[in-house]
Amino acid sequence: MDGPDETLRAAMSAEASGNREEAITILKDARKRWPQHATFAVRLAESYRAKGDHKSAVKVLKKVIKNHPERLDAVLTSARSNLVLGKAKIAERQFMRALSIGMDPIEGVVSISRCWMLRGRNQEAWTSASAEFKRTGAMHRGLHGILTEIGPKLGHPVPAMDPIAEQTVMSPNRNQEDSVISEVHAPSEIPREIISQRSTTNASDLLDELLDSPKKSQESQRDILDFEL
Repeated sequence: MDGPDETLRAAMSAEASGNREEAITILKDARKRWPQHATFAVRLAESYRAKGDHKSAVKVLKKVIKNHPERLDAVLTSARSNLVLGKAKIAERQFMRALSIGMDPIEGVVSISRCWMLRGRNQEAWTSASAEFKRTGAMHRGLHGILTEIGPKLGHPVPAMDPIAEQTVMSPNRNQEDSVISEVHAPSEIPREIISQRSTTNASDLLDELLDSPKKSQESQRDILDFEL
């Protein structure tokens, strides 16, 4: 009988070959056989998400997040699916949690701003995205997409992208499954040497900014695992 490693490789091979349903079947069985290995549940959730079954993805990850709160992959996958499902408040809290355990700070701003937009908090989304867009040298497509979308609604002029970033060719292999949230989770395609020269954002400082104060940030991080799924 195959062990966990061989089973995981089989699931990944099936997924890579385009046999997603086979991969899901393998992962569901593996999750039952080795419940102590959270990786099978996370992989299963990612497969569900890839086929557009976001409800199943969130359901699978509920126990994983409770038992393994430091698993960034689990928190992010659940947050992204909740955002697609329109559960912006839950997604926002999960993205906050993700920021506290290692999510890329800039992508965190993009994701949380999207949550605010769904909740009708366009001015807050604009303020946060605009500040981060300036800090990152006007080169992040996700941030620019947010500003382009809500700027006209608020009567604000949309800042221009950096010319170098505008000339960057988008990858033809980008997965389109989550186009509904407009590049929220795709990394900005910026030359590495430029990234190294620009200022970076500290995740802890960013959380404080997003939550208005250090005290509120601490309270939110204590409560952030109590969201309803």
